[in-house]
Amino acid sequence: MDLVAILRTKIDTLPEGDHTVGLRAVLLHIERAFRHLTQGQSQDDEQAFTDAIYRTNQAFEGSIKEAYRVLASKSPEKKSPFEIESYLAQHGVFRSRVLAQFTAYRTQWRNPSAHDYTLSFDGSEAFLAIASVSAFACVLIDQIAERLAFIHANQDAEKQKYRPQPDDDEPARLVDMLLFYLILFNRVSMPLPIQTDEQLLGSVHGFLSGIPPLFNVTADATIAESREERVDLLVSHGNEKVFIELKRSNTRGAVRQGRLTLEHSMAVTGIKHTILYLYHPEGTLSHYICRFMDGEVHLLVPVAKDEVKAATEERPFDEAEVPVTSKVARDEQITAVVKGASESATPGTSSGG
Repeated sequence: MDLVAILRTKIDTLPEGDHTVGLRAVLLHIERAFRHLTQGQSQDDEQAFTDAIYRTNQAFEGSIKEAYRVLASKSPEKKSPFEIESYLAQHGVFRSRVLAQFTAYRTQWRNPSAHDYTLSFDGSEAFLAIASVSAFACVLIDQIAERLAFIHANQDAEKQKYRPQPDDDEPARLVDMLLFYLILFNRVSMPLPIQTDEQLLGSVHGFLSGIPPLFNVTADATIAESREERVDLLVSHGNEKVFIELKRSNTRGAVRQGRLTLEHSMAVTGIKHTILYLYHPEGTLSHYICRFMDGEVHLLVPVAKDEVKAATEERPFDEAEVPVTSKVARDEQITAVVKGASESATPGTSSGG
């Protein structure tokens, strides 16, 4: 596994911004750390291993500065590394997987090497420090990618002023509103290209958070306080709650895995309605309902009914898939909303997200 190549690819998928120079500097420090490691191994140079860890420390500090800039929306200028670290650790900025890597590098490598100038490290320690800071940088950049996608999609949705067309006198269920907006999301062009799962999550999160009625949207949501299992989105409105699982892969396996995740979340929480959305911007979505217990898993997928059936036929409970021609999925209604938004949006304006 080429950690440098993985990190470079992740950085290259990000839009240009104030964070770009700093993240490229992080990549450079990690590349130099690998070179020090190789030098120490090939030339029997013990000091090169310690030099490698000094480079990983620079990569760590650069990473947290850009995290502070993007995730906390604060300038890292004139802030000490200690102030930034304290803020990030105390304000719940990091996702759990990012926090775990942050804590591991900070306690195992950065703090000991920064506070004791007499320490020296061997080749194994240098290798572990490089792997640790590389893992932290990779998962951090995933969260940065998600946040940037959220900001751009949220601002665009607020600017477009999307509104659903009035329908019946009965108030729409939350799941029906979300199905409508996800189909709309699939039709409109996002301000940033969606190349990764994190960008898809951030874009859908930002989109749903930027249109009325204002949903309460939580990303990477735990399904219960005592469990570590997570779903991509938890959306609530009034007394209703809906889980949403997102996939960029349009395969039978993606349908099966997404459905299993949602069925498990329903069994644990008692939530009655969930949605599996397979992102497919260049195709038409089909809408199926899979019955589970006393609830429903809604599938918005670009795959044929036979593929959906094949992906669910191994389940021991009710496997009935019901094609839906619901009004929330009518193409003419989506077209009317998109047209209305483009007519009402004011060119050159932007809303904060």
